Amino acid sequence: MFPPPIVIDTCSFRDKDFIKRLSSYHSRKVISTITYAEMQFYLLNEKGKTSNYFDNILRIGGIEIEDYSKRHGLTTAQFGMDMGDFSKLFRDYAIASHAYISPWIVVTNNKKDFIFLNERVMSPFEFRSTYMQSI
Repeated sequence: MFPPPIVIDTCSFRDKDFIKRLSSYHSRKVISTITYAEMQFYLLNEKGKTSNYFDNILRIGGIEIEDYSKRHGLTTAQFGMDMGDFSKLFRDYAIASHAYISPWIVVTNNKKDFIFLNERVMSPFEFRSTYMQSI
């Protein structure tokens, strides 16, 4: 069984152990452009970091930034129609659109915000326990 590719939500970057161990995780790891914007805003505005700070974290972890495409837009719209509250949950739907098919998993500390993905949403701790034990 190959390890699943993952979409990393913004709040997962708080888990330093998870992020540190990602460089040894041998499957695709992506963030959305929305996650990139949220993290850059937080680090630049709240923490006084340079834009290179987060870029280095991504480089070291082997994490790609996946552009938001037409397919992602349609998937985001579908999540909104299925789940409701589009204006409030747009960012979560947009991030989840990068994990639109199995076996992609969203890794987040806010699992309730991605409950519509069912078993394809995990906390960083659950993900480490399941897929990164030997790393």
